[in-house]
Amino acid sequence: MTVEAHPIGPEMVLLPGVASYLRSVFELGRRSLRPALPALVFLFLYRLGMGAYGALTNYSHALGEGAPGVKAALNATPIVLLALVYIPFLPLQESILRGHPIHFPGAIRSVLRVSVNLVLSGIAQVCILLGPLTPITIVGARLSDPLGPVMWVGFAWLAVAAFFMIFTIPAVVLDGEGPLQSLRTSCRLVSRNFGSALGRLLVLAGLVFASFMVAWPVSTLGPTTVPIKLAVVTWTSATETLLYPFLVAAVTVLYRSVRPRSDEGTVRT
Repeated sequence: MTVEAHPIGPEMVLLPGVASYLRSVFELGRRSLRPALPALVFLFLYRLGMGAYGALTNYSHALGEGAPGVKAALNATPIVLLALVYIPFLPLQESILRGHPIHFPGAIRSVLRVSVNLVLSGIAQVCILLGPLTPITIVGARLSDPLGPVMWVGFAWLAVAAFFMIFTIPAVVLDGEGPLQSLRTSCRLVSRNFGSALGRLLVLAGLVFASFMVAWPVSTLGPTTVPIKLAVVTWTSATETLLYPFLVAAVTVLYRSVRPRSDEGTVRT
């Protein structure tokens, strides 16, 4: 499968149509399932274990002083998923797009080679996301309704900043850019293709939401017995795990659409 993208002057590229984009995402996600099977099994078991613990115990106790190990595991979940699943998926899917598939251990090795830049990039992204929230929080605390407009300003900042940084990690992992250069690249690519990129991601988000509706009715059965609780957790964990390669493919395909490689392997911007 190849993703076609044609440069239009110095400002933007002509992205694939929505239908073509969705087909590319589906095909790339489908072809990622077999080579990424070990990571998907890990993801499923991790979600299943944490979900089962939450379903069978009291989360407020788990987050208290009585279970510091569980609290640490819950807090580490985003980092674990980012480091062991999401980031290695990028070089794996890139290799599939280029017609030279690699195994998941090879994808992990390629990530380790840029681990320093990834850590620095992550620190920079956290500072950008959370830095402006400090004055917003201070202002909100002085208002009679701290959960009013100020809260929505904070949410809006997080959404916009995260969207403009969506290509930062792909730029580091796939094109070997530094932490600051990757941030500039991501902001430039998003600003050049803001409407078309946002539209495609929103369409995909709608489809993902519809897919989650398959699992949602099961989770609202009001389970009262242990077997039913475990069945609900197993179903939702399996649904989330199966969708994961397609969610990463959505970013990979979009990134290579707005920043295609030439036949020689160099990046065209």
